[in-house]
Amino acid sequence: MSKLSLVRALRPLALCAALLAQGAAQAANGLILIGPPPAEGYKLSLGADLLVFPKFPGSDESRVWLIPGIEFKHHSGAFVSTDNGLGWNFGRGKELQYGVRLWPLFGRDDDALPGLPGVKDRIGGGLFANVAPLEFLVLQSSLMAGSGRNGSGLMGELGATVGAPVGPAILALTLGGSWANAEYRQSYFGVSAADAASSGLPVTTLGSGLQDLNLGLSLDAPIDDRWRLSGQLLVARLMGDAASSPITQSRQQTTLAMTLWYRFR
Repeated sequence: MSKLSLVRALRPLALCAALLAQGAAQAANGLILIGPPPAEGYKLSLGADLLVFPKFPGSDESRVWLIPGIEFKHHSGAFVSTDNGLGWNFGRGKELQYGVRLWPLFGRDDDALPGLPGVKDRIGGGLFANVAPLEFLVLQSSLMAGSGRNGSGLMGELGATVGAPVGPAILALTLGGSWANAEYRQSYFGVSAADAASSGLPVTTLGSGLQDLNLGLSLDAPIDDRWRLSGQLLVARLMGDAASSPITQSRQQTTLAMTLWYRFR
């Protein structure tokens, strides 16, 4: 299997949104796997996505969504995808992909936690870079800005994905971790003096630091020339002050995504 085949076949492990997810405490929503743009014209697949992800960062409850899926790549580098967002891939070779993208960053409803204010949903702007030094290995990185109450939250993520063919399918394992700045961590896991007075929780102040470590398993299985099924299971473990925050209901944050795709061209 060539490096190009691996990169094209592996599915991204960021929920976008959820993943993805992001919220980033839903782990590794910033990390994507994306192949080079088509040599000419465009590629288009549509499908149905089943997404299960935490209601908010640190939550012990999940949301379940069934949404349309889209995967569009243009030879210029432009892409639109429910996996990767809206962006531009400048990478043209087999071993290096890098670019910019927009991605939804989900917040927290006002009534999610009694006595605590919500966090607005926002559109984040990010950078990504992936390197494939070996046929079976992709090293990933991402930086995503725009989260938090004031929109000044920042999260960086690093990961490594190894993949192997299992019959006609590709099975991949990803190890990753994320770092977040103080604005992100305080927005989702901190408790101000005013919040403490209204909620009864202790005042909690977080600085920048390691946010989570995560493990992902994904499968991309062709059904025939047009249809294929992809799935991802991502388990993140909140670390440090985020894990010990009085807001955190569960240190384990799990995201599941299943997509049935039909390729038009």
